[in-house]
Amino acid sequence: MTLIIKKSIFIIFIVFCLLIFLTTASIADSTEDGYDVFAQKLFLKEQMDNKNIGDSIFFGKYEQNGIIHDGKEFVEWIILKKDKDDNSAILISKFILDCYPFNGFSENVTWETSSLRYHMNTAMLSEMFNNSELACILPTFLLNSPNIFNGAYSGQPTYDYLFIPGIDEMIAFYSNDNFINEARLNELKRPSKNRVCYATNYAISKGVRVMAENKENAGAGNYFLRTTGLPGRRRWFGNVYANYFQAYVSENGSVVPEGTGINSIDDGIRPMVQISY
Repeated sequence: MTLIIKKSIFIIFIVFCLLIFLTTASIADSTEDGYDVFAQKLFLKEQMDNKNIGDSIFFGKYEQNGIIHDGKEFVEWIILKKDKDDNSAILISKFILDCYPFNGFSENVTWETSSLRYHMNTAMLSEMFNNSELACILPTFLLNSPNIFNGAYSGQPTYDYLFIPGIDEMIAFYSNDNFINEARLNELKRPSKNRVCYATNYAISKGVRVMAENKENAGAGNYFLRTTGLPGRRRWFGNVYANYFQAYVSENGSVVPEGTGINSIDDGIRPMVQISY
């Protein structure tokens, strides 16, 4: 057997071994990923089976205590809706988790075209969830209705993995059922402990403005809503000028349909997500 033939056989043998190794590794990875998804769904199911609407569960991780070197903390979510028939649920974060403008510039955008929507469904999504957790998230259809208080257009329907509440969600999940029609809307604009949300240390470090320690609701912050505010004249918001506005919930839990500057840099982000378990 010539030297050339021996070398050719050796190369073929090496390539064959390499293919076997890669195939085996791929199968192992697939099996491990499948097991991780199963384990994650089981983890969620064990939590959800013992919880009711208004209770909280843990899902995903995000920086919260502001101490970066000790790793991310588990995210706590409040159950807003639970469907036992298809094992799905709609959740909202218990705390304001971050600070990010609804849009980088004061321009005529809606949730559909905002920089916040892009950020939440790319960087924030991948930062908060691993692959097995992502497999448990259902894309949510959002109607993005006009602002019920002033008729402001809030964009086309969207499908999103992560999103923020709109006035529709405030009505569905956070308004007083004892009121009807206009009285129910007026109640939304009044302070409510139920709608107050406190910011994490990390969110505060990113710029969320919170109530001072000597005030009621100390540590609570504003958080953006998905609904467009009422366009008005150019206004100064303490740190930026704005021509366009976004509805939000104030530190005392009142819905402010007229809104704050769309490019405000001190309003919080309170994510929502739909899960399958």
